[in-house]
Amino acid sequence: MKSEVKENKVDFSLIRYSQCWEDTEVLLESLDIKEKDVCFGILSAGDNVFSMLAENPEKVVALDISFPQIALAKLKREIFKNFDYEEMLEFMGVKNSSERIGMYEKIREKLDKDVRDYWDLNREAIETGVIHIGKFEKFFKIFREKILPLIHNKKRVEGLFEKKSRQEREEYYNKHWNNFRWKLMFKLFLSKSVVGKFGRDKEFFRYAEKDISEEMNKRSRYALCELDSYENPYIHYIMMGNYRLDCLPYFLRRENFENIKKNLHKLEIVQNSVEEYLDEIDFKINKFNLSDIFEYMSLENYRNLMKKIYDNADNSAILAYWNLIVERNSEKLDCTENKKNNIGKNFQRMKEFDKKLHEKDKTFFYNDFVVEKVIKYGNN
Repeated sequence: MKSEVKENKVDFSLIRYSQCWEDTEVLLESLDIKEKDVCFGILSAGDNVFSMLAENPEKVVALDISFPQIALAKLKREIFKNFDYEEMLEFMGVKNSSERIGMYEKIREKLDKDVRDYWDLNREAIETGVIHIGKFEKFFKIFREKILPLIHNKKRVEGLFEKKSRQEREEYYNKHWNNFRWKLMFKLFLSKSVVGKFGRDKEFFRYAEKDISEEMNKRSRYALCELDSYENPYIHYIMMGNYRLDCLPYFLRRENFENIKKNLHKLEIVQNSVEEYLDEIDFKINKFNLSDIFEYMSLENYRNLMKKIYDNADNSAILAYWNLIVERNSEKLDCTENKKNNIGKNFQRMKEFDKKLHEKDKTFFYNDFVVEKVIKYGNN
């Protein structure tokens, strides 16, 4: 079975995500990675698989179909290997710098030839700072520079990031933030067609079961009232265009830098579909970071891939993945037409656990976070 996203001719010729828009801390808590674990992760921009290294597993395999995403992650890996913490922040784009091209020249020859050729042709992206160059990040930039100023002035946006109690956040949202223009923005700017054109690829909404604008409205209210914007790096980036140095995503934090750096040799980056990769391996995987890949699949292909995952998973392996607007979890796996395909019994959803994790997920826009344990026959 070939990747369904690949067959649907999604455009993989560009960097779609230059950052991982999934809460790393929620992911790591769900997986509970141990030193002997063999881990698998969807690569995307690389941030979360780098973060998995900080837990000192035996191995992390990071996979993506897209070569530009592979090139981005391999570039980031060399920056971690060859520079100190402050220089890493400069190169990534967290801190201002005019030295990025010079830093690239220092590590250029250490890159694979195809990766080096890619970045030689994209030096302007390096000058910008690589965390800012993805299609999704540019979508946020359009929102921040063109849309948000029509809704709120700078002072009101800055007020969002002042320290507040839960009650104060709700009052600020109701009195100052949730105006008519903010509500209208969801219908216009966060419609399926606009997000499909400027943010995600339209193919990613093929199996959408919900109205994305309504869901984003609900989730943003939750994020701005229930969660603390002051401590949320993802909301800060969306609204302000960068991170505060005291509020960074996990892989960019000083305390995690050396742990990631010392374990980079354990990271294997592979360009392939998940289906084809799992057909080729001869070892078992303990922990799966599956991002939101099931969003892009029919229910039948989701079922088939979960069967492959089961076949390649170790006893009691853990799967973690997000749902945006397409519902995917093991309860959806049973096939009433063909009882032999009922593989839902092979996975146990950890409902209370993943619900608590989802409640504190700082990447607020996902509708659900799913954590499941593989149940092998005879496993009590």
